[in-house]
Amino acid sequence: MEEKYVKAAREILECMGGKDNIASTAHCATRLRLVLKDESKINKDALEEIDLVKGNFNNGGQFQIILGTGIVNKVYAEFIQMANIQEMSKEELKKVAAQKQNPIQKLLKTLADVFVPILPALVASGLLMGINNILTAQGMFVADQSLVEAFPAIKDFAEMVNLFSNAGFTFLPVLIGFSAAKIFGATPILGAVIGAIMIHPDLMNGYGYGQALLDGTVPYWHIFGLSVAKVGYQGTVLPVIASAFCLAVVEKKLRKIVPAMLDNIVTPLLSVLIAGALTFLFIGPVMRGVGDVMTNAVMWLFFDLGAIGGLIYGVTYPLLVITGMHHSLVTAETQILANIGTLGGSPTFAVVAAANCAQGAAALAVTFLMKHDQKMKSMASASGISSFLGITEPAIFGVNLKLRFPFYGALIGGGIGAAYATLVGVLSVSQGPCGVIGVICIRPDCMVQFMVSMAVAIVCAFAATMMLGKTIGRKEIAPAPAKSGSNPPAPVKRIETEPGCVYAPVEGTAVPHTEIKDETFASGAVGVGVGILPSKGEVVAPFDGEISMVFDTKHAIGLLSNDGVELLIHVGVNTVELNGKHFQAFRESGDKVKAGEKLLEFDMKAIKEAGYDLTTAVLVSEPEQVEVVKTGEVKQLDKILTTSR
Repeated sequence: MEEKYVKAAREILECMGGKDNIASTAHCATRLRLVLKDESKINKDALEEIDLVKGNFNNGGQFQIILGTGIVNKVYAEFIQMANIQEMSKEELKKVAAQKQNPIQKLLKTLADVFVPILPALVASGLLMGINNILTAQGMFVADQSLVEAFPAIKDFAEMVNLFSNAGFTFLPVLIGFSAAKIFGATPILGAVIGAIMIHPDLMNGYGYGQALLDGTVPYWHIFGLSVAKVGYQGTVLPVIASAFCLAVVEKKLRKIVPAMLDNIVTPLLSVLIAGALTFLFIGPVMRGVGDVMTNAVMWLFFDLGAIGGLIYGVTYPLLVITGMHHSLVTAETQILANIGTLGGSPTFAVVAAANCAQGAAALAVTFLMKHDQKMKSMASASGISSFLGITEPAIFGVNLKLRFPFYGALIGGGIGAAYATLVGVLSVSQGPCGVIGVICIRPDCMVQFMVSMAVAIVCAFAATMMLGKTIGRKEIAPAPAKSGSNPPAPVKRIETEPGCVYAPVEGTAVPHTEIKDETFASGAVGVGVGILPSKGEVVAPFDGEISMVFDTKHAIGLLSNDGVELLIHVGVNTVELNGKHFQAFRESGDKVKAGEKLLEFDMKAIKEAGYDLTTAVLVSEPEQVEVVKTGEVKQLDKILTTSR
């Protein structure tokens, strides 16, 4: 494991209040997800200074730290070892975090949990549909002809692509039934069966239900004096979710009362029979109506209010992203796309894409404004580009919200771009990456206007952010004032350092790290070395090298020697709680230092009176390579540790 991942995990753990404050943890593709016992112990300022951390936010009872793809899993592996906790799945973590949510949050989270697992299928189907549209669109590449008409040899291939693209939406209730049953605690395959029942070919196709009502041709079952509509639920979303919930309730009840020897036979039989019957009697008709209301509300927003509706949606969407509620919008989006034959397409995709591109443009504007903060500048450029591809979390949480004014600029640009997209009637035919590359998901006759709306969003967001940065954001983009005492005194003494050696940064009494009265340090979880009870409130550089991290609370500092030794100097036990009081730092992250140069000062008397142990941990992060060469009384720059490099 690379040292930078170990270092990041160690620093994150400390910023979270130590391992005793970690209730549970998991990770997704980009984020470390934590449930904490006391969120007041989070040191966000220090967290944001960690090199690998791109942002953080609190959502749904989880504190989430954005690290990025390919990084989060490596940091997570070290983190759970240091915190001494077991690995947990996202689903398990969500159950723990859900205890902190209100009923509305739980409902929206449930909807999101149902759809997130099946999004890859919908995206694949959507992109295939986009390919089919390119093949069959009139006049896109050949005048007055589609590619299929111009090149008949690809006709069968186009038909195959069309079949592949339709499958996901044709059998959508099956996918939803499986996913929802799993979320609700039922047997997933029984959920898939319920979904299949709801679109069985013996039923009247749900797409023709409205016209059949008008014509009076709806077929019915007549069962025990009840008339039950013999109609399928193609193109619907909510009915199968509600039916899966009913299935879960019935199955759980039966599991408790059915004898074990009959459970595998009786429980599935009765679960499907009861849930299926309730679906056609009550659940399906009611939830079809609710779904229609939801769909009509979205269509009213876009088709009746027009540009104003698009503006409202474009401004609101990033606010929903902050809370995590944006996933619940997939319900309406999916139902609209499932009825694409009658609705012509979905107006929401272009609006979301405009909002995402605006976040990216705002972040890129920061790269021109932030001339003195290289870390923020680098993060802004990388996250800005990812937003154009539909991945906005690094930009929103790592840059725009942190500085505030870029987020305002993004809302302005996103709202204008969304309004334009709605005004000219940009419609999508599938789901996919909500960014510039999402053009493949757009109806062929709308592709040009889609790209124009993205350009409008990008230009307006960039311009707005630049103006706001030079007005309300002047404080955020100004260079940090020089710290008092930033010109440290001359080194204590000059010594000839040896490769791989660590010299005492403080004078006092040294003991092996196992004797430090702190479990994290004593266990070796963050490194091996010594603890020094100081006799003087001064820390000097223990070798020639570079400062990798100075905590905002000034109680700890990380260093990297010129020959690759990574060291943590932590003054006192639990002194992070002092929030920098009684400490003064003379150097900053990235500074080059020589052995003996003063790094920190601390008021020993005041810290002792506050009730803190002053034992200073001096720890190397690679324990197998460390040997303690001196304990007892040590002077500054006495050789105390050696490493084999």
